[in-house]
Amino acid sequence: MPTSNSKVAVVTKCKAPVEIWSQTVPSPPSGCINIRVDRAGVCGTDVHLWRGDGGDDLEPFVLGHEGVGTIVELGEGVTTDHASYPVAVGDVVYWNPIRPCHSCFECTVQRDLTGCPNGEFFSPASLPTTWASYAQIATLQRGNAFYKVDKSVPCDAFIALGCALPTMLQALEHLGPIEKDEAVLVQGCGAVGLASIMLARMAGARKIIAIDGNPLRLDMARRFGANETLDLQSAASKTQELRAKRVHELTGPRGLSLAIECTGRAEAMEEGLPLLARNGRYLCVGTWAGSGVVAISPFQIVRKALKIIGTTYASPENYFQAARLVEQNHHIFPLAECVTHRFSLEDTERAFEVVASGKAIKAVVEPQTQE
Repeated sequence: MPTSNSKVAVVTKCKAPVEIWSQTVPSPPSGCINIRVDRAGVCGTDVHLWRGDGGDDLEPFVLGHEGVGTIVELGEGVTTDHASYPVAVGDVVYWNPIRPCHSCFECTVQRDLTGCPNGEFFSPASLPTTWASYAQIATLQRGNAFYKVDKSVPCDAFIALGCALPTMLQALEHLGPIEKDEAVLVQGCGAVGLASIMLARMAGARKIIAIDGNPLRLDMARRFGANETLDLQSAASKTQELRAKRVHELTGPRGLSLAIECTGRAEAMEEGLPLLARNGRYLCVGTWAGSGVVAISPFQIVRKALKIIGTTYASPENYFQAARLVEQNHHIFPLAECVTHRFSLEDTERAFEVVASGKAIKAVVEPQTQE
């Protein structure tokens, strides 16, 4: 393949206009691959990073950590994906942007690849190529785990739960399985919330309750398997007291055994924790970027023997697991229909506005789209 030109979306500093830079992409080095990015998921984390919520001392970087694309060139020695399936030009892949070192305590002993102190996540714009997904062509480096996916499954089905499904799969490794016949509360029905509902339904939860303020997301939550939805804008559930009363009515004498925070808002924990029955579990997933503190009672935690678990992102194997789940279940769950908004690279900031407004179920950037 001859040298190609590629546009990329770059954050130069927090809250500054997103810039579109051009890269001249050479053939991939040994052990690497070039892919045409077909879908880049717009994650709420992207918006936080642009705003500087994760720290404003980053050098200019290319956006995007959710991607599905088509292989256009293989570097020397690349014959399989990271699950040992043969790959060729034209195959579609789903990849993990984190490159852990596999040599440190976190990687080799704790198996916490997300916590690797030597790992690379951000793709510096100063490099001649990028492994990020807000790009027309991405060059996956050694260590960027990628997995071939079934080309007959719509791209939208894989990108719909982008990093959310892998994140929830790792979250369940930390939490333990969702038990059959337990009552689950999901706070927030964005991609992480929908992934939570999907996994709870597949696990056989007896009751799944979802909370959100977006009617479109609540409708999708029901389609994914939520038995009951509480609309933050509705008169019947607009206050915390009303929602607590309804949760207790719905869960009956056995009560709520699991609550999953998927909102990114600290106050969700303050509301969700008291709703749990004895021996209940509270899983924090959404509050990665940003800051905030809330009042919680350690006495309540002890008296009710509650468990609070935090979890961060996903490991490569969770991307492999997510791909297989999508392939096996995209006819059962309306995954592809979650993509409600599409943008070109040049419209990245508008995509951020839509995501921040809560209007989208899932927004995607389509780098090949021309204005």
